Amino acid sequence: MKKVDDKLKMVYLDNSATTPVRKEVRILIHDLMEQGFGNPSSLYDLGIASEKILKESRRIIAKTLKARENEIIFTSCGSESNNMAIRGIAETYRKRGKHMITTAVEHPSVLRTMEDLEDHGYEVTYIPVDSKGNPDMEAFAKSLRKDTILVAMMMVNNEVGTIFPIREAAALIRAQSPDCHFHVDGVQAYGRLAVDIKKLDVDTFALSGHKIGAPKGIGALYVKEGLRIHPLISGGGQEQGLRAGTENYYYIGGLALAAKLILEDRDKKNTAMAAMKDALLKALAKEDVEFSINGNGDENDVPYILNLSFPGVKSEVLLHYLEGEHIYVSQGSACHSRTKGSSETLMAMGRNDEERDASLRFSFADDTPIEAMGRVARAVKAGVEMIALMRGGK
Repeated sequence: MKKVDDKLKMVYLDNSATTPVRKEVRILIHDLMEQGFGNPSSLYDLGIASEKILKESRRIIAKTLKARENEIIFTSCGSESNNMAIRGIAETYRKRGKHMITTAVEHPSVLRTMEDLEDHGYEVTYIPVDSKGNPDMEAFAKSLRKDTILVAMMMVNNEVGTIFPIREAAALIRAQSPDCHFHVDGVQAYGRLAVDIKKLDVDTFALSGHKIGAPKGIGALYVKEGLRIHPLISGGGQEQGLRAGTENYYYIGGLALAAKLILEDRDKKNTAMAAMKDALLKALAKEDVEFSINGNGDENDVPYILNLSFPGVKSEVLLHYLEGEHIYVSQGSACHSRTKGSSETLMAMGRNDEERDASLRFSFADDTPIEAMGRVARAVKAGVEMIALMRGGK
């Protein structure tokens, strides 16, 4: 694996794809592995010690959501959490109805799951979004039916950073389809936005560790107390019978610590990232780089995601140019980056082929150096000019 020399001052702006594992989390996981290896389900002292770590971690994650400890189910990632909720609810309540609702801009782990369920006799309504990425709530209200058993909606769009009206959606569901369940993909929101699970009034909520400084391979799902869902993985009855398999308490402990750390001074961190976002936009304007913002471009977007289109530029070419300058960004969702075809989110927002192919996502962390934004803007300008020369432009 290529290691960038510190002198090259790598600027990592793809935190929505994944974050570096925090040093404190690495140390904790190493210590847990050194201290014990017992199966949490075992009755002797080695197992009991592991179970204590599992219980304490569950308590911490529950506290961050203002949920009960028995409402937290540990999974391997956000995609598994989404699948567990959607497939589990669909299977459990299929006799009540087979109609489900989601939006046209959800994460692939939601959209592909919905498409698969359509192949198995379910009916799915896909709510459109406007040119800024906001869901059409009038269309959403009209789509709710007596036989609607599930609504799945993200809290923050992973590509453009639009904040979705979760409380408004919940109120409509409870008023119009009281037997319907509400699942929220909170992967891009957790740790950054305030989440009071009871005030949001949702039934299930997915989160992922590698978005907040924990390792890849660990996540969690909030399941409202009393809600029955069919297990995604059957076996020994771990995780209240909803996810069989020996728990990875090393990574679960790391997830809990990462959650505690990211929530410290959250408002201060968000303010810092908003300043970085603004600094990059101003630096690009100063360099006379032509661009357009994909999203609302205001407080209705999160401060840590910025999606821009650069007219006449192939984003993949610009991405690799920036990589050569040790600046790391993405074309959009990491789950789409190695597949053919452009962003489904930008397509749903009405962007044409050229605009979609010219878009890059910059996603910040609270420790991203704000002084690096000028360097990023200069590199973008140089890359855009290089691409223009390659195309025979001026």
